[in-house]
Amino acid sequence: MSRCYKWQPHDGARHAIPRELAINHVGQTLCHLEVTAQSDTWPDDARCWPTCHECDLAWRAHEQILPWPRRGSGSAAMTTLSARR
Repeated sequence: MSRCYKWQPHDGARHAIPRELAINHVGQTLCHLEVTAQSDTWPDDARCWPTCHECDLAWRAHEQILPWPRRGSGSAAMTTLSARR
């Protein structure tokens, strides 16, 4: 399964950008920040940066994945996910 977005560290967080955005080309994150695409090899310190909440919500909606953290009981969340598929 091919994903439309990839993750890139920017300004202290991990943001989702279009997968086809080539290195050194300017584009937008899912939270509407303008960024220049970098290498897929991240600096060691960036591996622990938090994920941008807005990018994560938009990415999950696009991929039809429930938001995190799940609300309610575990079985209800899984039932909802199963019903979407």
